[in-house]
Amino acid sequence: MDNKTLKKLHQWFYKNAVSLPWRPTDLSSKRDPYVVWISETMLQQTQVATVIDYFSRWIKRFPDVSTLATTKDEEVLKYWQGLGYYSRAKNILKTAHAIVNEFGGKFPENRKQLEHLPGIGKYTAGAILSLAYHQNEPILDGNLIRIFSRLWGIDFLPTSKEHSQIYWSHAQDFAAKSAHLNNEALMELGRTVCKVRDPLCHSCPLQKICQANLTQTTSQFPPSKKHVVKNWNGTILIVESSDGKILGIKGGHYFLNNQLVLPHFERPRGNDTTLPPQVEEYLNTDHILQTNYLGTFRHSITIHKICANVLHIIMSKPTTKCLISKRDLPQNIEFRWIEKAKATTAFANSFSLKAIKLL
Repeated sequence: MDNKTLKKLHQWFYKNAVSLPWRPTDLSSKRDPYVVWISETMLQQTQVATVIDYFSRWIKRFPDVSTLATTKDEEVLKYWQGLGYYSRAKNILKTAHAIVNEFGGKFPENRKQLEHLPGIGKYTAGAILSLAYHQNEPILDGNLIRIFSRLWGIDFLPTSKEHSQIYWSHAQDFAAKSAHLNNEALMELGRTVCKVRDPLCHSCPLQKICQANLTQTTSQFPPSKKHVVKNWNGTILIVESSDGKILGIKGGHYFLNNQLVLPHFERPRGNDTTLPPQVEEYLNTDHILQTNYLGTFRHSITIHKICANVLHIIMSKPTTKCLISKRDLPQNIEFRWIEKAKATTAFANSFSLKAIKLL
């Protein structure tokens, strides 16, 4: 990229950079790699406005990688609750352990080692290396894909290896010099000016070289991709023992399989408020005192659109008598009884909390 274009981009960025809790006042300064890693991971699939509060709470509780590495996964998930894509939080904890145990608490300074860590791909590695260490490493996210597609009139997405290499070559072109400024300036440009809809082309520092702008075809780039949506209909259970505890399960369920969730079962669409037959695999149905239908809620998890009926199952026995014999329980499932008063903090996912709120 020529120096004149980069100068315009820098001038625009210095003038328009929004104040963010993970962004230093001096835009040219090196960053804390931990801060870059956490903020960029949170920003994946999540709007900046949403991330700001989550990031601030996270850094206050986990100010560095050493503190994070000594934390239990339940608390990490609690602070992640509401951001979705919970595998990101699990990978964050795994990576924190690796950085402390394998790298002495210091983030690696090369791409190969960074990309070997759980949850750190090409984009996040490039962000850490460029923003924290000022290495001339490229990044490529949705914002840059949109910018590059419009700048050069690229009528395909990086969905194949060949097409991906073309986009990455443009990213490398921008990162060849002062990558720490260019990378973040492009991200800011994509977020505030080169937007998906109604881009502010008149305010763009790259407008004079943008093929889509010059041909007035901005709306055609990048080409739209097909969104896959899967509908899930089913029943979610709030099983309450006679001693006032709620049943949580880890493993063996459709959603959030490695998290503590309420039991849930896929069923044909409709207002079926009967007890799902699968529950007999572990719940002693002879001790069910009452079954109440609490209502229906809608929710989304990644590509899944969920419609769930909520049943409140009141047991006549304490926790020790509610489940069938341990030797007959399904494998790879962990059952945990949570005090009813603590349920809203124990279940660190909106999927379960929406059901609990109906109680």
